Amino acid sequence: MNDLNIRVRLGDQTRYITSAQLNAFASIYELDRIADGRYSSLFVLNLLLMSEIQGIDPAHVIVELKALEGKGPSFTKPETEFRGQHLQGLWHKHFLPPLPSAMAHNILNQLGKNGLSKIAEEVFGPHMGKTVTQEMLDEVTTRAIVDTITQRADNNRLTGEWIVFAREDGRNYYLGIWPHAQGDEEIAQSLRAACLPEFPFLQKYLS
Repeated sequence: MNDLNIRVRLGDQTRYITSAQLNAFASIYELDRIADGRYSSLFVLNLLLMSEIQGIDPAHVIVELKALEGKGPSFTKPETEFRGQHLQGLWHKHFLPPLPSAMAHNILNQLGKNGLSKIAEEVFGPHMGKTVTQEMLDEVTTRAIVDTITQRADNNRLTGEWIVFAREDGRNYYLGIWPHAQGDEEIAQSLRAACLPEFPFLQKYLS
């Protein structure tokens, strides 16, 4: 990893992170054992800040990295190639952080437009009488939340935030981590600034 001294703005505070700190963090999660020399400084910085600021355990990312390297199972939908003009030829893989927004996104996708209404009709319908019981409320919660997440996981359809990576000569190069809603153009700008100096072959994807 190149000798770096990265300035990070955290609200009204400024923090400096060195390449030595990034190397130490990468060592904790054994990135060199998983993908020796095939991850960017930006990827490690994203992982470190995600852990320290959002409180998200890097293990949620690491498990999907291992899956991409054929070293373990995946718990999210298969990786997908970008098709838009800004990132065409690069890839992304979902990981599922334990955030309410990520859970809600999966639940709503699984239920579809009328899924919740259908559950409510079945549980609270006229045939069930006029009294709403705790058991009925528990059933709605289980079917709408627990069952939908379980079904999505069983079908490898869980979605979350993105691990962005490149495939070159049959190997994966891990570039960064972004929210699902991040724009392709913004991601491309970050990759040009931070990853292109480390991996010049990315020029063909980011020109």
